[in-house]
Amino acid sequence: MKRTPVLVALLLVFGPCPLSAQITWSGIYDFEIKKGGVGSKPELNELSNENLQLNVRNLQLFFDAVVDNDVSITGKMATTSRNQGIDVQLAFVTFWRLAGSALNVSAGKILTPFGSFVRRQLSPDNPLIGSPLFFYYQTNVSSSSGYLDSNGVLLAQSLYGGRLSTVYTGGYYVGAEVFGALADDLVQYDMALLNAPLASTNSEINLDKQVSFHGRAAIRPAIWGTLGASFCTGSFLERGTVNGFLNKTGGSERFKQQTIGLDLSLSYLYYEINAEYVNNRFNAPYIVYDFTVIPPYKSGLTGKDGLLLSSTELLVDLKIEAPFYPGLYVAGRYNSVRFGSITDPLGSSSTFGKEIPWDRDVQRYGAAIGYKPVRGVLIKVGYEWTKLDITPQPDLDAFGTQVSVSF
Repeated sequence: MKRTPVLVALLLVFGPCPLSAQITWSGIYDFEIKKGGVGSKPELNELSNENLQLNVRNLQLFFDAVVDNDVSITGKMATTSRNQGIDVQLAFVTFWRLAGSALNVSAGKILTPFGSFVRRQLSPDNPLIGSPLFFYYQTNVSSSSGYLDSNGVLLAQSLYGGRLSTVYTGGYYVGAEVFGALADDLVQYDMALLNAPLASTNSEINLDKQVSFHGRAAIRPAIWGTLGASFCTGSFLERGTVNGFLNKTGGSERFKQQTIGLDLSLSYLYYEINAEYVNNRFNAPYIVYDFTVIPPYKSGLTGKDGLLLSSTELLVDLKIEAPFYPGLYVAGRYNSVRFGSITDPLGSSSTFGKEIPWDRDVQRYGAAIGYKPVRGVLIKVGYEWTKLDITPQPDLDAFGTQVSVSF
């Protein structure tokens, strides 16, 4: 509970506030029951094992404090994994209407503008159970050593700081953004300078000489549809002993994550479709042991700055509300991640020097039924089928039910 004092401090600051301040508190509580297949792992299907899991998935508190007519402070606090304490996930000040609706500025710990799912990730806005693969599916790349071969994958958790997903869970980063709408909301934009790119697990600290760029622009030709395009670029490596030798050849900043995305939202009568396409690239080093030098690390590549680790990701959500039964809906999801090829750099491998995929493709199908018995309460029951491109295929299917209460 080491972060609990943060919550106490915030309550002391914002609780006994002046009468002129206007503060709104709200929250979301999620209780979840899930059961997965025998191959279940947190990095593959968000489950620790195949046993029945009963979880308080989230307890989140939000506040909006109106400091002035055109100045507000927004925050979000949530329980951390394993309920070890309270994490301040969002905390930012916004200056509104600097040039009408065309220019607003926020600074602090904010949500990345990339894509559309980050703005509908909360359980009342997510019609299914679980997050898209790009939020948590860990790939064969590390923030310490870059590309992970078959040996590196086994050592990733102990030596290399774990493996990276395309977007770090939640999409919260520290920095500043400008956003607004033009031409009667026909054109929307959101551009940000943040500490880290999408994959970084240390989004509160700028670990390199350069900041990262995140952005999204969208057109909304009608109230029922929005089409957006996003981008992100920034160095994903964290400086340390493993990659320290890179400072002699230009530093770690040249190894970047570069991501572009397209998103589509359509809503008409009882039907809603949300789709995202993401093209992600890591320009990554390949670091191997060499006990003839101290520290015992060197590049495993000859004549190359790095390996191009590319992937494409697709997410399609469909939600259909029951026209004659208010509060009831059915939903479906298709989600996939497909990986590009590299020339295998592992000298001891049987495929050394040959083209191989740098990770295993994965596809997921999901279905859910949701019902709101009363305002603020959503009950969901869902199932996920997962296919991993490996033989034999692990059983990663999962069944779950979730109760989400907004207050």
